Amino acid sequence: MNLITRIVLGLLQFALVVGFAGGLIDLTRTMRDEAAKAHSHGLISLRELNRQLTK
Repeated sequence: MNLITRIVLGLLQFALVVGFAGGLIDLTRTMRDEAAKAHSHGLISLRELNRQLTK
C-alpha cells in the first residue's frame, strides 16, 4: 500500500509541476506579445502614462 501511495503522490507532484510550467510559458508568451504591441506603438512619456493611470 505504501508503494501505491508514493506512486500516486509522485504522479500528482509531476502533474502540478507540468501545470505550473505550462502556466509560466503561457504568461511568458502573453508578455512577449504585449511587449511587441507596446514597441510598435512607440515611446510614451511618463507624464502621459501617469495621467492615464490616474483617470
